Amino acid sequence: MKTKTEKILSVLRVLAWLGVFGYAIDFGSQVICFVVSFKNPVAAKQIPDIAQNLSNLMNYNFSFYVFAMIFVMALSAMFIYLWYQVAELLSKLSVESPFTIQVAQKLNKIAYWLVAIWVVSVIGKIYTGWLSKHIGGQLNLITIGNEFLFTAGIVFIVSQIFRRGIEIQEENQQTI
Repeated sequence: MKTKTEKILSVLRVLAWLGVFGYAIDFGSQVICFVVSFKNPVAAKQIPDIAQNLSNLMNYNFSFYVFAMIFVMALSAMFIYLWYQVAELLSKLSVESPFTIQVAQKLNKIAYWLVAIWVVSVIGKIYTGWLSKHIGGQLNLITIGNEFLFTAGIVFIVSQIFRRGIEIQEENQQTI
């Protein structure tokens, strides 16, 4: 009989894989629209997860459009990898023995990846802010904020707690 915690972890594992596939579909459709927009500029109007019509930016300066899309697609790709790491973490997490070095390392990796997403989003926001001033309009492509930095800090703290749990577990095994 599965405990309540095991059931919750199973549901979270499924949700994490849904996150992987959802962002993979987003990323794939963004790449397809981006590539198609080279031949047919109308495709720039229909890029997923972008509320704004980028065809004006594309017509204004094609290289500005390419760099803006690189930021959008890079963030989507980073989200895929982040959710993949979360899915792997949930697969490695065991209710009977949660304090393992693999779990602590995976938590560390997730924390660093969250910081990387935050850095790319900040650079993207700076770029779109510069673009907005340069083209004379409002361009708001990247809406990721400081919550990723905050979440990275929390995940890092949890990873350190797991590391301490591993140390205590090893000390208890040596005294027995």
